[in-house]
Amino acid sequence: MVRITNHSRRLPQRRNGTSTRGNSTMGFRQTFMVLSAGMLIGYMVLPVLLVQNVTFNDLLEERVLLAPSSNKPFLSEKDETVGEATNLRSPPRSSSGVDIPKTFPDHENSRMMAKKGHPVLSTSFATEFRGREKHVLSELSDTEKSILESQTFLSSYSIPTATTPYVMHTPRLPDRDRKKVLVTGGAGFVGSHLVDKLMMEGHEVIVIDNFFTGQKKNVEHWMHHPHFSIKTHDVTEPIMLEVDQIYHLACPASPPHYQYNPVKTIKTSTMGTINMLGLAKRVKARMLLTSTSEIYGDPQVHPQPESYWGNVNTIGPRACYDEGKRVAETMMYSYKNQNHVEVRVARIFNTFGPRMHPNDGRVVSNFIIQALQDKDLTIYGEGLQTRSFQYVDDLVEGLFLLMNGDYDMPVNLGNPDEYTVKDFAEYIQDLTMSNSEIKFLEKTEDDPKQRKPDITVAKDNIDWAPKVKVKDGLKKTIDYFQRVLDADGEIIPTGPNGAKPQA
Repeated sequence: MVRITNHSRRLPQRRNGTSTRGNSTMGFRQTFMVLSAGMLIGYMVLPVLLVQNVTFNDLLEERVLLAPSSNKPFLSEKDETVGEATNLRSPPRSSSGVDIPKTFPDHENSRMMAKKGHPVLSTSFATEFRGREKHVLSELSDTEKSILESQTFLSSYSIPTATTPYVMHTPRLPDRDRKKVLVTGGAGFVGSHLVDKLMMEGHEVIVIDNFFTGQKKNVEHWMHHPHFSIKTHDVTEPIMLEVDQIYHLACPASPPHYQYNPVKTIKTSTMGTINMLGLAKRVKARMLLTSTSEIYGDPQVHPQPESYWGNVNTIGPRACYDEGKRVAETMMYSYKNQNHVEVRVARIFNTFGPRMHPNDGRVVSNFIIQALQDKDLTIYGEGLQTRSFQYVDDLVEGLFLLMNGDYDMPVNLGNPDEYTVKDFAEYIQDLTMSNSEIKFLEKTEDDPKQRKPDITVAKDNIDWAPKVKVKDGLKKTIDYFQRVLDADGEIIPTGPNGAKPQA
């Protein structure tokens, strides 16, 4: 008998008409689909649950705030997560005096961060904060308010954790509308406020600064933003960048700073401007120079229009700054005429506001610091010389309008409200409720008798005029310097090279 062997593949046994292998495969597929659906639902639901508990107030509360009369954070000493509040080091403060944390606590990381001295938040902070919202909001700068009040904060960035840097929100601009903007001197007083404006407009900002007078803390709230970068660089050296606009602010602008190294001041105004113009020429960028009312010297025309050529002492103690800016203006228009570079020139009059250097050496900072410490307000001369003072927000708006407008001749940016130095000192006495006395000293060399801008050109060509009242601006500036004094202790105002303060 011949045995016939069946070499065909053995079929799996069937149960109820279904193969066991098919059943196993189907079970695996069903399990995989269930797990996938579960993960998908989890990814969709988890952010909703997270965001559901994060409101505007929560975002505001995430900022570590200090009481106006104390350096102690609003933290509960009974909080077991971070330990006692007295063991925590206060973080750096913003322009409004509100502390902005660089990181946020996350469970066990909080204890470790606290031990290392990093600012962390108490789990009971929200309770401590209740009832203080109105006060805190009044302490915020206009820029910080607009950031916090933005309704699209959560749609732009992920929720920060202990290992995620705090990121400020800015509007989303289409690529075709977003400009890459270079700000030289962007960590300084005016420069940092300009950076705030540009970032809040949605542009990409590059700051270069040698930090002679600028401070990183002025722009620290932008440090981790994807559209912000900062580089230590001196404009007297060339730099290779690709940008659309250049705001050239880099140059010490107060007497004690520009007279500290007059040769370097002249180099900054001349070589620095040449380097920036060379960059603008290469990349076809529009460039704005922040010039100064100092180019009018001790004016013989009052108020001063842009057509006035000035009355400047070429060898006086202020000449390194005055003449440097005059040469810079000449170079701007030489590049415009010869190389077709788009240029803008702003002649800035006395400006004040938060982030002024405590040793700025001019009357606003000197008078405020002296008054807050109940020290004599020092006036050099009889106090009859006049000045005009504008708040920094008005100036920044003027710079922005000038850069993005069509007018390309010099423009005065200043507040035409005029005060004698003596009247201004008395005004600050009243606002600070100070017990200070006014002390008259010998007049300084080359101190202009009067200074007042004619802003007709600005009104007619860029639709600009100052909006902030001097009183309102002074109140914000006084609050700022009070917080500086609370943090740093006694400050002694200085003039050029540590000598007499000047206006």
